[in-house]
Amino acid sequence: MLHFGIIGLGNIAHRFADSLSHFEEADFYAGASYTESKREEFKKKYQPYIIYDNYEDLLNDQEVDVVYICVPHSLHYKWCKEALLHDKCVLVEKPAVLKVNEFDELTALSRERHLFFMEAMKTRFLPLLKIVHKEINKGLIGDIISISNHFCFYLENHRKDHYLFDKEQGGCLYDTGCYGLASVCDFIKDDVISIKNDATYCDGVDVHDRITLTFRNGQKAFIECAMDSADNRKMIIKGTKGDIIMDPYYRPMEAVFNLKDGESQTCTVEYDYDDFHSEIEAVLQSIAYLRIEHENYTHQDNRRVIELMERIKESL
Repeated sequence: MLHFGIIGLGNIAHRFADSLSHFEEADFYAGASYTESKREEFKKKYQPYIIYDNYEDLLNDQEVDVVYICVPHSLHYKWCKEALLHDKCVLVEKPAVLKVNEFDELTALSRERHLFFMEAMKTRFLPLLKIVHKEINKGLIGDIISISNHFCFYLENHRKDHYLFDKEQGGCLYDTGCYGLASVCDFIKDDVISIKNDATYCDGVDVHDRITLTFRNGQKAFIECAMDSADNRKMIIKGTKGDIIMDPYYRPMEAVFNLKDGESQTCTVEYDYDDFHSEIEAVLQSIAYLRIEHENYTHQDNRRVIELMERIKESL
C-alpha cells in the first residue's frame, strides 16, 4: 500500500483525493494546509490518517511515500525540492516549475535519489489519446500540417490578490497555456524555430495570449489561452488527408475525424472513473517498477514544455 500525502488542500486537491479513493493499492494517508477550515473539511470528507497544519511535518512523516503538491505555482519548486530531499516520490500540479534551471535541479535530484518525479499533465494519460495517436500513426489524417488549440474562459469576481494576478506566477500562460503547449508537443516533436505572441495584459499579467509556433520542418501551431473571453476549449489537428477535433482537448472523451474524402468518424472513450484516474494509475505503475519517470510524459518531454513557456514569457 502506497501512502499519499497532499500538500495544499484547495479545489484541485478535492478532485485528486476523490480519484485516489478508487485505488486499492494506494490511499490518502496525510494532508497538510496552513488553513484550519481546509484541514477540517478534508478531515471530515476524506478521513485521512492525519492532517498537518504545516508542510514540513508531512514531509517528516516516514509513513508518507508519495507527495501530491498543489500549491500556487511559485511554490512548486521549493516544495518539490523539499519532498525529494525527504525521499518522497512527487507528483506536482502543472506547471511543475516556472524556470528550466529549476526543473533541471529537480530532475537531477530525482535521478540521484532514484525517486519518481512528474508534473501532473493528465491529458497525456487519458484513454482517448491512445486511440488518437494510434490513428495518426496509421496515417488516417496523413501528415500533420498544423495544430490549433484554445483554452479560454472568463474569470469573474476575481480578487486582486489572487495568485493568477501575481506578476511572478500569474497570467494565463502559466495557468492554462501549459496545457496547450504540452498537447502540441505531444504531436509535433520537431524544434521550434520561431515564436510569436500577441498578448493582452491586465494588472501587469497576461490575460489573453495568442501564440504562434513555427517548427523546423514547417509545421505550425496556434495556441490561445485567455481568462478574459468566452469559453473555447477546442483543438484541431489538421493533416494532409483530414483533421481531428477534440473538445475540450485537455480532458477529452470524444474525437471527431473529418477526412477529405467526405467520411466522418466519431470515437468516444470515457474516463476510467474520472480524468485523474489514468494519471494516478501511471504514477503507481511507475513507482511499482522503480521508475523515476513515465514514458507518456518523460522528464525531457516536460522540460521541452517548460523551456517553451520560458521563451514565450521572455517575449512578452
